[in-house]
Amino acid sequence: MLEKEFKMTKKQNYIWKNDRNFALDRYEKQQYYYVAEANDLITKARHDLTARELKIMDFVISKIKPDDEHFTTIKTSMYELTNVLNLKKSGTTYSQLAKTLDDLRAKSVVIVNENEERRSITQTGWLTSSTYWENGQVELELAKQLAPYLLSLKNNYTQYLLIDTVKLKSKYAILLYKLMRECDKDKGKTIAILQGTPEEFREWLGAPKEYTYGQFKQNILTKAVEEINLKIEDMDLEIFQGRYNRKVVQVEIHNNWTSKSIEEY
Repeated sequence: MLEKEFKMTKKQNYIWKNDRNFALDRYEKQQYYYVAEANDLITKARHDLTARELKIMDFVISKIKPDDEHFTTIKTSMYELTNVLNLKKSGTTYSQLAKTLDDLRAKSVVIVNENEERRSITQTGWLTSSTYWENGQVELELAKQLAPYLLSLKNNYTQYLLIDTVKLKSKYAILLYKLMRECDKDKGKTIAILQGTPEEFREWLGAPKEYTYGQFKQNILTKAVEEINLKIEDMDLEIFQGRYNRKVVQVEIHNNWTSKSIEEY
């Protein structure tokens, strides 16, 4: 029995022999880096990422420089990842992060591309490789198919602070937060409004297909709105519904926070 427990412990921490800090002077600043991505990656991408996977991808994307013309190797460390993402620093956490990074290589994202000439669908993974050293260093390579949605962004893109998505626990809150940022066209000068049908909202947030709108609103949408309102300083979200013959046919999320409201306060 003792031998079995020893083997399990050894396997769990199989690589993390020496936790060196490669980013002590940077990780707090990293939380305040911007994440910039094309709007299509927010509104037209379909995936099944968990909250932690969404945060890690935001972390990786935040390391892309505005003037980068091609992807370079993302160099980081388990120490930086745990600190930026506010996770407990331990061998167990490091092993869990390594598994999450492996999952990001395996999981796919489907992006619908529509223009006046033709419609296409891009399907790709998020990462093509992830390399770890026993001292805690990590190197990641982004899938090249994501380049049009993350590099040289001039128009039709959204940016937000990494620390905002780090604060949120629910994947639905993270996805709704990004949608609200995307529809804020004047940076808080007026009320931002996200409009869609119940079906579109369920698709945007990746809700279980068997959910009715009532279940979706109760279990996902309302809870996501409540979490965002609690944790994001410049968001005060409110749900509105349009009905036809008692059936909800239109949903709107208003962000009642504006820069003008701060001035009035």
